[in-house]
Amino acid sequence: MSILLQGTKFKKRLMPLLFPVLLAGCTNLFGSNFDQTLKSDANASSEFYMNKMMQTTELEDQQTYKLLAARVLVTENKVAQAEALLAELNLKELTPQQLLDKSLIDAHISAVKQNNSQAESQLKLINLAQLSPSQSARYYEVSARIAENQNQFIDAVKARIKIDSFITDVQRKQENIDRTWALLRKTNKGTISHTPADGDIAFGGWLALAQAYNNNLNQPAQLSQALQSWKTAYPTHSASYLFPTELKSLSNFQQTQINKVALLLPLSGDAQLLGDTVKLGFDNARTGSTVTGANNDIQVDVIDTMTTDVPTAIQQAKESGAKAIVGPLLKNNVDAVINNPESIQGLNVLALNSTSNARAVNQLCYYGLAPEDEAESAADKLWNDGIKSPLVMVPQSDLGQRTASAFTVRWQQLSGTDANIRFYNQAQDIALALEEGASKQAEAMYIVALSEQLGEIKSVIDNVNPNLKLYASSRSNSSNNTPEYRLQMNGLQFSDIPFFKETDSAQYKQIEAQTNGDYSLMRLYAMGSDAWLLINQFNELRQVPGYSISGLTGKLSAGPNCNIDRDMTWFQYQDGEIHNIKN
Repeated sequence: MSILLQGTKFKKRLMPLLFPVLLAGCTNLFGSNFDQTLKSDANASSEFYMNKMMQTTELEDQQTYKLLAARVLVTENKVAQAEALLAELNLKELTPQQLLDKSLIDAHISAVKQNNSQAESQLKLINLAQLSPSQSARYYEVSARIAENQNQFIDAVKARIKIDSFITDVQRKQENIDRTWALLRKTNKGTISHTPADGDIAFGGWLALAQAYNNNLNQPAQLSQALQSWKTAYPTHSASYLFPTELKSLSNFQQTQINKVALLLPLSGDAQLLGDTVKLGFDNARTGSTVTGANNDIQVDVIDTMTTDVPTAIQQAKESGAKAIVGPLLKNNVDAVINNPESIQGLNVLALNSTSNARAVNQLCYYGLAPEDEAESAADKLWNDGIKSPLVMVPQSDLGQRTASAFTVRWQQLSGTDANIRFYNQAQDIALALEEGASKQAEAMYIVALSEQLGEIKSVIDNVNPNLKLYASSRSNSSNNTPEYRLQMNGLQFSDIPFFKETDSAQYKQIEAQTNGDYSLMRLYAMGSDAWLLINQFNELRQVPGYSISGLTGKLSAGPNCNIDRDMTWFQYQDGEIHNIKN
């Protein structure tokens, strides 16, 4: 008992002496860990680091968490917040490791903001010899971003090869390989063919992979074999054991082969005109088809979705032996397919519309004249025209919301900043928007409006800011537009299906006559025509990345969730006439 008491008393006397020593040891340990943390990847969210910063009382630790948060904020596309955090730092209070990390973040921010010269200057001030592998990867990440900003894709690829040599995490390696491949896909084929590897085995392997892809893209069956041969030739290449994600599906590629198609359209009731017009385009394309590998003798069963509900129509198609369905057209019927994916098992389905419920469903693709395509095309167009501060005016409606959402997403991808979106109910709302804050600095405006609305809007803009560059969607392009209207719109550019540039062709004149020159119906006719092309190359579109079809509604390819993307054509009003713009 006495021994126990003596031991207890001894512990009580010893703990006050040991506690400061233990605390000092922990402080040194954390200090060492924080230095190492800055040299490593930041794997948490910016919110996590911000919370840690608020919880600690040590100045040096706060600064480290602030740097980590800023680093992640840039990758989360929250550049303004990252800059605000960095502005709070006192450079005189930073350790050498913190200063080094800040310099990398500063260069990354400059590259994201397209300040390429500044980013290059900031990189030159960094001593590569002082960088850890993780920091070196970040250094070359900035270098790759600068090169990509300047459309120097080969230089960007070389920078990403450097990144690959510094990272060991499998997920990060796969992401880097996918981004390297994406750069090569954007590179001109001739450039790839004429770029020497200069003895760089990793770079030479990437060039060979890109050439194998480019040389066989239009022959998917051969493409699969060519990629396998590349793996055999480059067994130790990073991309050989971590193949680019979008190429993996090619290992199971099977060429599209169909003998019977079910066409599901509204052919009676209020929507009959829409269904009839789509069917006319589909039938004319089928009877005059020049699709490679297409069987012009394919049997087509037509089912009226106004008299037969979609589940029953799908069951009838299956029982008749159809292996593919084109349709339905109306949104509520597309939702009926989405909500019962088991019903289309074993079928290739090309829905002729998309809804807010659209999601990835095996063997289902969505194709239609969606406003999202035009919004993305507009973002690309403005960015390529050098516009950095556009104002986007869309109606206060579902159409406006969809357009705004798609434009914003694409603009963030291009610029790293949010788009300036404004909703309007009447033309005067646009005059008010032009007087607001950042809108005063707008270089251009993208407008979604019908032709009669656009006439009013144009008059308002001419009174407020006549030098503003104007862009519009296809909604403003109508067969009812008068010569006076075209003169009023002088200089305005708008997007539409490329078919409208073929006004002198026999096909255009035939379709114009069949639709009484109604542009809305002509677009539907073109969509029906392209639906025939798409269903005949369904597997190629779904499984071969980059595979595209030139149709009447645009250059067609499969995007996320197998939404069929369309490259739009841009036109401009000039002295009362409409001219095609070469993009």
